[in-house]
Amino acid sequence: MPDQRALFFACLSVVMGCDGSHSPSPPPAISTSKSLSQNVPETQESMNAHPWRSDPALAGMFHPEYPDDLQVIVHEGGPRLTQARPELIWVRVIGMRGTVYVGMLLNQPHQLTHLKQNDSILFLAVTPINKPYLVTEKYLRERSEWHIRPCNQCGMPDLFDAPSDLQAKIFPGVPSDAKMEAFTSFCPLCGGVQLISSSPFDEVPSSH
Repeated sequence: MPDQRALFFACLSVVMGCDGSHSPSPPPAISTSKSLSQNVPETQESMNAHPWRSDPALAGMFHPEYPDDLQVIVHEGGPRLTQARPELIWVRVIGMRGTVYVGMLLNQPHQLTHLKQNDSILFLAVTPINKPYLVTEKYLRERSEWHIRPCNQCGMPDLFDAPSDLQAKIFPGVPSDAKMEAFTSFCPLCGGVQLISSSPFDEVPSSH
């Protein structure tokens, strides 16, 4: 039987165009009618109302005709917790919550069963080098309680899964109310290694 983790990353490689076969995606499925903002010159008032349009982390990612539409890596978890492959889906940005973007799915996912067209999602973007990626409410709640060392291969600074869910999966014998000092997991983008620590890294023992 094929290794499920290998299949997960092979699929993500195709989604991200890492195999060289990725061609430009068609316009968003429900963007067939012109959006109100299409072809309207940007003003300072418009930029203030749509701050994501001038966000350096999203530079060059928006659809040329629909300035609020871009592609986001949408998923149902990383390779340890799901066999469902991530998909690159058109999303319309509709707001922000601090540094987190709020968007609406413009396309129907092909094989993700928990999401559908028009659903609202949360996502993050760190640099214009990598595609934005979906994050969950649970992950955001736990994110401030953990320190994540970026992937040793691609630099991904976040996880697809909440740290508590990863801990329960990797260490099933640890009581649910216990918190690991530190553990490693596979990067959800490339399969590299990320370190997750409950303490700042200068306080993590060298054995980890």
